[in-house]
Amino acid sequence: MKITQTESLTDLTRKGTSIEFFSAYQERDIERMMALFDPNGAFWLMPLGPEPQGTIGELGRNFWTGVMAAFLDIDNTVDKVTADGDRIVCNVVLFGTQAADFAGIPNKGLRFNSDHIFIFHFNEDDKIASVAIDWDHARFQQQLGI
Repeated sequence: MKITQTESLTDLTRKGTSIEFFSAYQERDIERMMALFDPNGAFWLMPLGPEPQGTIGELGRNFWTGVMAAFLDIDNTVDKVTADGDRIVCNVVLFGTQAADFAGIPNKGLRFNSDHIFIFHFNEDDKIASVAIDWDHARFQQQLGI
């Protein structure tokens, strides 16, 4: 039996790095998450505007730390991972119960379940050089009582 490889080793490595990010996120291990990134890379929450808002090392770290503090049971399910050149696109469901105020959303103890798209761009060293995250922000707010 002959096995034909349809994906490059680079694509497989980058997909693995992306899955490692979500595993570290599940375990609330911010240092392991951050080790996968170029800290100077662009961090972009797409519902907040057409351009990245800061760096992964500063804004990304602060954002994910804030999410983990406000949603103590934050979790994710990766539905699909696709390689496209130097980027990996991950379709992910994030879910959790709000336990503290977050990003101007008062805590009402409500639960959210939200489809997200993470777009990771990689550099030549297979570090994540930028991340863009998209979701239906209006639905997210509605689930949390806004």
